[in-house]
Amino acid sequence: LNFHYMTMKITSRKNLGRGCAKQVRFAIVCLALMVSGMAAYAQKAVTGKVTDGSDGSGLPGVSVSVKGTTTGSVTDATGSYKVNVASDDAVLAFSFIGYVSQEVAVGNRSSIDIALAADLQSLQEVVVIGYGEAKRKDVTGSITQVTAKEFNSGVNQNPLQSIQGKVAGLTITQGSGDPNASPTVRLRGYTSLAGGSDPLYVVDGVIGVPINSISPNDIETMDVLKDASASAIYGSRAANGVIMITTKRGKSGKPSVTFNNYVAVEEISNRLDLLDGDGYRREVGRLKGPASLNDLQRFPKDANGNSYNTDWQSEIFRTGYSYNNNLGISGGGSNFNYRGSLDFINRDGILANTGLKRTTGRINIDQKALNDKLSIQYNLSFANTASKLADWGIIGSAITFLPTIPVRNEKGEYAEIAGSFDLNNPVAMLENQKFDEVKRITVGGINMKYEILNGLTLGVNGAYRDENNVQSRFRNGAIKAYQGTNGEASRGLQQSKDKLLELTSSYSTQLGSIGNFNVLGGYSFQEVDFDGFGARNTQFLTDQVGYNNLGLGAGSLLTPSTGYTSSYRGRTRLVSFFGRATANFYDKYNFTATLRRDGSSKFGKNNKWGVFPSVAAGWIISNESFLEGNTALSFLKLRAGWGRTGNSEGIGAYNSIRLVGPIGTYYDGRVGDFLPSYGFTQNDNPNLKWEVIEQTNIGLDFQLFGGRLNGTLEVYNKDTKDALYPYQVEADGSRFVTNTILANIGTIRNRGIELALGGDLVKTDDFAWNSRIVGSYYKNTIVSLDGEFIAGEVRFNPFGGRGLSNVWASTLRPGRPLGEFYIPRFSGFSPTDGKVLMEAKDGKEPVSEYDKALLSEAGNPQPFLTGALINAFRYKNLDLSFQLRGIFGHSILNNLRSNLLIPGSVLETNMLNGLDQLPDNYSANQLSDYWLEKATFVRLDNWQIGYQIPVANKLVTNARVYVGGNNLFIITKYKGVDPELEVKGDLQGGGTSQVPNSIGLDAGGIYPKTRTFQLGFNLTF
Repeated sequence: LNFHYMTMKITSRKNLGRGCAKQVRFAIVCLALMVSGMAAYAQKAVTGKVTDGSDGSGLPGVSVSVKGTTTGSVTDATGSYKVNVASDDAVLAFSFIGYVSQEVAVGNRSSIDIALAADLQSLQEVVVIGYGEAKRKDVTGSITQVTAKEFNSGVNQNPLQSIQGKVAGLTITQGSGDPNASPTVRLRGYTSLAGGSDPLYVVDGVIGVPINSISPNDIETMDVLKDASASAIYGSRAANGVIMITTKRGKSGKPSVTFNNYVAVEEISNRLDLLDGDGYRREVGRLKGPASLNDLQRFPKDANGNSYNTDWQSEIFRTGYSYNNNLGISGGGSNFNYRGSLDFINRDGILANTGLKRTTGRINIDQKALNDKLSIQYNLSFANTASKLADWGIIGSAITFLPTIPVRNEKGEYAEIAGSFDLNNPVAMLENQKFDEVKRITVGGINMKYEILNGLTLGVNGAYRDENNVQSRFRNGAIKAYQGTNGEASRGLQQSKDKLLELTSSYSTQLGSIGNFNVLGGYSFQEVDFDGFGARNTQFLTDQVGYNNLGLGAGSLLTPSTGYTSSYRGRTRLVSFFGRATANFYDKYNFTATLRRDGSSKFGKNNKWGVFPSVAAGWIISNESFLEGNTALSFLKLRAGWGRTGNSEGIGAYNSIRLVGPIGTYYDGRVGDFLPSYGFTQNDNPNLKWEVIEQTNIGLDFQLFGGRLNGTLEVYNKDTKDALYPYQVEADGSRFVTNTILANIGTIRNRGIELALGGDLVKTDDFAWNSRIVGSYYKNTIVSLDGEFIAGEVRFNPFGGRGLSNVWASTLRPGRPLGEFYIPRFSGFSPTDGKVLMEAKDGKEPVSEYDKALLSEAGNPQPFLTGALINAFRYKNLDLSFQLRGIFGHSILNNLRSNLLIPGSVLETNMLNGLDQLPDNYSANQLSDYWLEKATFVRLDNWQIGYQIPVANKLVTNARVYVGGNNLFIITKYKGVDPELEVKGDLQGGGTSQVPNSIGLDAGGIYPKTRTFQLGFNLTF
């Protein structure tokens, strides 16, 4: 306006012409616009220094950006910066890993200094402990928490698969690709033979919930209580650790709806390199002569005279398809919150006719009343799983059946080899059997807490679990594999009812500026009532009805016996009193003491009650004056704990008393037939009690560079005392009425070191990189197995094959690890008869006789080192995550390979490629370290690439799509299908046998692991 007024005055005073005035006015206006534009683009420099809020030292590498623009800078070595801003309205954003980000308006300032506070929020996070919660910085025991956002990506139908590799010392092994198989879980090694080895699962305060009945989509956090000081409050069931599961709950605010979906494709990750039809004929001709190919049973031809080439692995395996739908609805207000979810997963197994369909539903409700002094949590969940189970014998037949045989002959009948005892058509087996199972689990719980006085709270926790399982099976006797019984059908029903009632009282008080104190006391009563029924029959004339009408079988009429029906019932009760006291002083010193007294109906009459104490202390060293001002060390805490926990899971309901049952038959002249006879079937043991694990744990928790890196270092010693084992005794008719007794004799020791280290290595608005390393070193030793009773020689890991019987690769020996291979050393092959030569006991010439061979410690199937590298990247809306997991230092005895590389037996079974590497006259399998292989491996467990879709619709608050998968590759020198075998390490038959399950023995018939590719999306409304 001023410029315009000036042009008007100039025009009037000089009396210029109208045209000239217009030109002058136009020029001046243009000049004004240029000047104003230059003013608009004029920038001012803002300088300053960024310091650490705790000690005032300069922070280098801090990101300083002008919010809403691409303009920015980074502080130098002294923490100084300089950045240009366009106007006084600009806002500067300061961000640095491990510190709380800040935003500051520039205003009319040209110099801005700022102090960043360390971001130690993770120390304030709450972890779940037994019967309560605690801040992470106050915890004295060894507890690791995994949140839902940290779960493994990929197809994880079992929650345990979601945390595989995430927790140091927690080994989760998925030994096969069978979708109905549960992982094997071992926390800090093998601690028991007959006592049970799985951790105790506690879901929303309900003890003993089956872990496979929970959808991973419903879980908020999983807290792993590893040492005795953390888990002793669960007493006689906590020896193998405790995994606390907290499910998602509603939050105040408007209702929220989430929908998650994925589809996945699974294929075999690795197959055996078996001979094909041409290769098999070539090897038979080379080894047995061309005349052997004239056997038309093994080498038939079609109508045109062509030979067959059947890939039996391809005939029974398939590409598996899976999909998962999860719907969750949550919301609430100030006094009432709710969350409901419904989850359905359908997963095909790669073995045809196997798979599962599982539906889970959950309702969680939180309510407050009486001026928020009364808090009530309601939990109700239901799981229904319909499974098609795998007959692993079919896989074994696919490995051994000859590739020169067609699936069906020219008559349309299944092609078989008559007279061959162990060679059966695997497709015939697959198509003529049904193996189904239905599991239903319902769990309801209510947890009430009422603060009657300031700091004094009374609690009631009640739960009821109903579980039933129906398993049905049918085999058609029309095919060769099932002709022995002319067809067989069976059905079995198992059910249990679990009732839990717990009463607690806790008191918390603040001790002024000194600290705080909390004490908890409680009573628990749990009763489990279980029963079951089974029926079977044989001699079925038709396969049309299958297992739906057992009365159609004639076996119970033609061959009467007592084995066609069975039933059982049992009940256990556990009564407990427990207490815990915690004290925190000056934000430096933490103390915890727990005590639990359990009385169980399982134990002998002289040991009904057990006491399980623990003590622990923590020292936050970083809060001491001598570490003040330390910029590198943000947090440092030393923990130490000791405790005793029990293991009663392997003790049955009536293992401590003398039992009577059927022991055979006798001939009754009155009826003219054999009738069941009865007698003593179990010795009583009034001294039977729980196994005791005494554990000492020392831990160091730390955070570096303001929380940029955080980690934990643990050292532990874990002794299993009074180890359970079914010992051999002499039945004398008085004290002992049978030849075995379950008793507490023996000690097992585990020692180890665990490390977890990681954090946000890079974290800016556009790019973030979080990396974590988890590793553990572990050593296991059998200290003793003898005492009141003598264990004798406990042999296991049976090495089988043609020409072998009663050959064992491992022996339990004091001072040595569980499962160690104790076998002859290979010296070569005999040039005359091709037999295996082994080092001799007398140290002279090598021998071929096993009983003359020198046995030596050849290898340990237990790895000494396990580790995982976990990475997560984000660039703007794009994210990438993956996990590499490795197991190192263990060995596998490849019994399967030994049976498929016998040139002399080439006509009896299909073989692996590589028969020419052994002598042509080698025809009898033999145990030696020739078949022992190093099994170290590194596997890409899971990977995922996702994209966060920008949402402009107010209806949708979150939208993300992703692709990913599991087991993309494995790096190993092992020659078998997969080096990660199932390693339970307990006794066969659930502790009723004296022989441990195999460890590190690859014996064949294994359901192969799979490689998975996944496409999914997440929506929130």
